[in-house]
Amino acid sequence: SGEPLEMIQITVSLSRGTNTELPEQNIFPLYVLLATPTSNISLEGHSPIYRFSRACLLTAFSEFGNKGRTKATFIIPDIKNLSTSRACNLNIILISCVSEGQVGENRGEHNCSVDHVEGSALQKLEGKCFWGKIPIDLLGSSLENCVTLNLGHTVELASAVSMSPSFLEPKFMEQDSCLTFCSHKVDATGSYQLQVGISAQEAGAKDMSESPYSSYSYSGVPPSSLPHIIRLRAGNVLFNFKYYNNTMQKTEVTEDFACPFCLVKCGSYKGLGCHLNSSHDLFHFEFWISEECQAVNVSLKTDVWRTEESIIS
Repeated sequence: SGEPLEMIQITVSLSRGTNTELPEQNIFPLYVLLATPTSNISLEGHSPIYRFSRACLLTAFSEFGNKGRTKATFIIPDIKNLSTSRACNLNIILISCVSEGQVGENRGEHNCSVDHVEGSALQKLEGKCFWGKIPIDLLGSSLENCVTLNLGHTVELASAVSMSPSFLEPKFMEQDSCLTFCSHKVDATGSYQLQVGISAQEAGAKDMSESPYSSYSYSGVPPSSLPHIIRLRAGNVLFNFKYYNNTMQKTEVTEDFACPFCLVKCGSYKGLGCHLNSSHDLFHFEFWISEECQAVNVSLKTDVWRTEESIIS
């Protein structure tokens, strides 16, 4: 289709400041999973069976100075088109275990240099817990109209998650890591709410917001036109084509980070650079950014020149 598959980096954390009314038991360690239901059918008293690929562990609130793991990070696809995407069934699942002997206590998995928990370790996790979920499509509706996400800016969201008592049961399906929650095996009282902080950023776009081009002031633009102008300007790239040993030059501007040769939309300036160098290797590219423009100088590689000259002569 020519449309780039945009990847979004989601970071989940909990602030002590917004979670003042919590149950007596410690909510940590809190397991954070990115999971998909294997079907929409579930037995009475059971959640669907969830298949998960990545699990992270939070051991502390996000306030500055807290030791331990304070963030869980995931990469999810195509958030702006979630209704047509495989990602629409994704859920962020939070699990706080009640039982003694948490996963990872004796395995060094609370080491802060490790940012995720092995699925095999989570399979050993079983018993009473509190759990809740955030459907990714809820985030999609908040992010799809957000212009600044395209510019590499971070978008901050908040979600209230109801944590319900349940019994965690690991499942094994075709070698995948799966689990389900059974509510009728536990006392149904004691639910509580967590205020979860979620930040979203276009994956790989971390450095874009620091570029001179992104620091441009839109002070003269009327507010009603601002989203359109920002989106239009963000994807504009100026190409300077140099011919005949740099004696002649032609200039062209593309929109949506589009390639001037094959018109494929590359999603970002960095993505455009990757595309040009991998797909159009007869040319030499110089990339430069100022506050006024994102530009690419294009010239034919010298060995190609020599080949052409030898054919002509």
